[in-house]
Amino acid sequence: MRFFFLLPLSLSACTSLNTRLPELPAAKVKAEKQAQEKAVFKSMSEYRDRLHRVAYPILRANAELCPKTQLDSGLVTATATNYAKELRAAARRELGVSNDPKVIYVRPGSAGQKAGIRASDMLQTEEGKPLGAGKPLEAVMQSGGNIRVMRGEDSFEKTLKGEEVCGYALQLKMTSAINAYATGKSIVMTAGMMEFVKSDDELAYIIGHELAHNTQSHIRKSITNYVLSLGGTRYTRPFEAEADYVGIYYMERAGYNSDNVEDMWRRLAKLSARPIGRAKTHPAYPTRTVQIKATREEIEQKRAANVPMRPELRRSGR
Repeated sequence: MRFFFLLPLSLSACTSLNTRLPELPAAKVKAEKQAQEKAVFKSMSEYRDRLHRVAYPILRANAELCPKTQLDSGLVTATATNYAKELRAAARRELGVSNDPKVIYVRPGSAGQKAGIRASDMLQTEEGKPLGAGKPLEAVMQSGGNIRVMRGEDSFEKTLKGEEVCGYALQLKMTSAINAYATGKSIVMTAGMMEFVKSDDELAYIIGHELAHNTQSHIRKSITNYVLSLGGTRYTRPFEAEADYVGIYYMERAGYNSDNVEDMWRRLAKLSARPIGRAKTHPAYPTRTVQIKATREEIEQKRAANVPMRPELRRSGR
């Protein structure tokens, strides 16, 4: 009885506004919603294009060092269901996507561009089945690369020959958090990180770092450590240090310049000062900064001596 007595009392105690808000025309709200959605897809497209453009040379140049490789087409496809429910209607409107995969990006100079494929094309197998990027498309390239391209009401027979690259997918996450991470199968970059980096070289450093987490099996190792430590830790400072070390090699091997990429940590320190003097799962910012410089000096010495530019291993083999 006490519960039923208190519930109406609590509802009657709800407060109301002190002011009278203006009435908002539904048409204006709808127009503003569509304008913001249009801006979101424009930013998403710019981030994605830059991420793929910067990452591709790294994935290609280091294929021989990656334990997992794949054939790259240079194509990104999407369906409406690739987007959050709240954005699917906008994705259909802004990108023209549907339930079947549609090409939304063709990287310049890629196998896809050389084959004459354009954004807005739809791909099919020779049997006429819808074909998206990823494993199905890679399987087709491995078996000859014969595909059918649907462009409006026209169709073309094309041959798509991919190039071997490190086999880790690129993913863009639309969040303001300044972050990037590896999953063991992919490299995930946030919109916040895309905004934070000041140059392609800094972005290449982040991509190289996350690629190193994947190639050095840090995710698997961290899970093992988590189990062995009874839940004490997943990622450890040594893994992060190794990812910095190997990642600098990866970016330099791809032709990027690691000079001053450590400035990232100085800028991050201004946003969050605690990691300057505190090392928990990641090395402290000063440690990372000095290590990047040391790695760069090691690479410069190898370049001057004309020796292979490879990370130093503690033992032969992987």
